[in-house]
Amino acid sequence: MNQRKAGAILSYVGIFGNTVASFIFIPILISLLGKEQFGLYQLVGSMIAYLMIMDFGLANTTTRYYSIYMAQGNEKSKENLLATTGILYCLISVSIVIAGICGIDYLISFYTNTLSPQDIAVAKKMFYILLVNVAIVIPANIFTAIINSHEKFIFAKSLTIFTMIFRPLTILLFLLISTNVITVVLVQTVFNILIVAANIYFALFILKAKFKLHFWDGKLVREILIFSFFIFIPGIMNLAYWKTGQIILGAVSGANTVAVYAIAILIANAYISLSAAISGVFLPKLSAITAKTSDMTEINNIFISSSRIQFLLLALFLSGFIVYGKQFVFFWLGESFISGYYFALILMVGLFIGLVQGVGGPIVQAKNKHAFRSIVYFFLGLANIAISIPMAKLYGGLGCAITTGFCLLLGQTVIMNIYYHKIGVAIFKFFREIFFSSFIVLGVSIAGIIIKYYWACDNLYSFLLQIFIFTLMYTTLMWKLFMNDYEKNLVLKPLFKALNKV
Repeated sequence: MNQRKAGAILSYVGIFGNTVASFIFIPILISLLGKEQFGLYQLVGSMIAYLMIMDFGLANTTTRYYSIYMAQGNEKSKENLLATTGILYCLISVSIVIAGICGIDYLISFYTNTLSPQDIAVAKKMFYILLVNVAIVIPANIFTAIINSHEKFIFAKSLTIFTMIFRPLTILLFLLISTNVITVVLVQTVFNILIVAANIYFALFILKAKFKLHFWDGKLVREILIFSFFIFIPGIMNLAYWKTGQIILGAVSGANTVAVYAIAILIANAYISLSAAISGVFLPKLSAITAKTSDMTEINNIFISSSRIQFLLLALFLSGFIVYGKQFVFFWLGESFISGYYFALILMVGLFIGLVQGVGGPIVQAKNKHAFRSIVYFFLGLANIAISIPMAKLYGGLGCAITTGFCLLLGQTVIMNIYYHKIGVAIFKFFREIFFSSFIVLGVSIAGIIIKYYWACDNLYSFLLQIFIFTLMYTTLMWKLFMNDYEKNLVLKPLFKALNKV
C-alpha cells in the first residue's frame, strides 16, 4: 500500500477516532468546566486562531516548491528553499509574538460588557499561554512541509492519531486534579511541543533534510511571498467563516452563546475533515504532475475519482445528520445545546458541494492559479464578517450560521465551479457522476424520516439502532447502484487481506 492511500486511510481512522474522542471528551469537559468556562475557552481559542494563520501559507508553499525540486532532483535548490523559508518563518514568529502582546488589551476591551472581570483575567492568561504555542508551532510548520513533500503520510497521520487519543485523556486526568480552564491550555502546550519535536526529528534524521543558504534568491522569495499570499487570503477568510462568529457572539451575547455555537462549529469541522482526509494528501502529486505537463487528463481523473469517494462519505454524513442530528445533540450534550443542531445543519448544507470537490483546492494551488480563488474568498469573508455583526445582534447564533452558510454556498459552489470549468477541471462530468446518486440519498433520507415518525427515537437504544438501519440502507444501495469496481476494491482488498491473516 502506497503512502498516499495509507495516509488517506489513516486520516479516516483519525477522523473516526477524533469523533469518538469528542463524543466522550466534550461532555465531560463541559461538565467539569461549566458551560460558561467552556465558552470562554472557545472564545480565546478563536482569537488565537487568527495568530496561528499568520503562517501566511508558507507551509503549503514550501510543500509545492520542495515537491517540484524533488521531482527535478535539484538538491541545491531544496536546501536553499528550506534555509530561505526558515528565515521567513523566524521573522513571522517574532512579529506574531510582539503583535499578540501589544494587542491583547485592546482586543479584550470589546468584551467588558459581556464578560466579568474574573473571566477577562482568565482569558488573558489563556491568551498568553496560547501565544507561546503559536511561537513554537508556526516555525515548525517547515518540518511538516518536508514530511508532506516526501509523502510520508503514515508517520504524519499516525502522530495525529496518537495525539488525538492521549491529549484528551491527559487533559481529563489533570482536570480531575485541578478543575481549571488554564489546565487545558497548559496540557495542549506540552503536547504541541512533543509533536514539534517528533516532526523535527523525522525531517532531519530520517528524511535527512538539509538547511543551507547557498545564496539569497530574491526572485524565489518574491515567488514564495506571492504564492503564499494567495494561500494566506483563503486561510484568513476561512477563519472569518469559522472563528469570527464566536468572537462576535462573545461580544454581543456572552460566553454561553459562544459555547453552543462552538459545538456547531465542532460538528461542521468533523464534516470538513472527511473531505480534507483525501484532498490533503494530493498536493505533492498534483504539483509534480503540473511540473511535467499542462495536460489535464490525469488531474481530472484524480478530481473525478476522489470526488465520487468524497460524495459517498459526505452525503451519508449530511443525510444522517439531517434525519438524526437533533437527537444526537440531545443525547450528547443535553437540551441546552439543541440550537447547535440547526446552526451546524445550515453550515453543512453550505459546505457540501465545496467539500465533495475537495481536491479542487490543491489543483488550483498546484497549477498556481489560486489567485482568483483567494480574491473570491477574501471578499466573501469580508461580507460574512460585515453581515454577521447585525445578524448576530438580531438573531444570535442563528444569524451567524445563516450568513456563513450562504457565503460558503455562493463562494465554494457557485463561483468556484465556474472558475474550475474555466481552467479545465471536468465540472460537467462531476455533476453527471453524482446526479443519479443524489436520488439514492434523497430516498434513504425520506425512508429514515418515515421510520423515525413511526418508531420514536426517544432513547439511546432506538437512536443507535435506527442509525444502523439508515447506514445499512445507504451503503447497500450505493454499493449496488453507484459504486464502480475501483471503489468497491478500495473496500474489498483491505478486507480480504485482513481475513487472510486471520
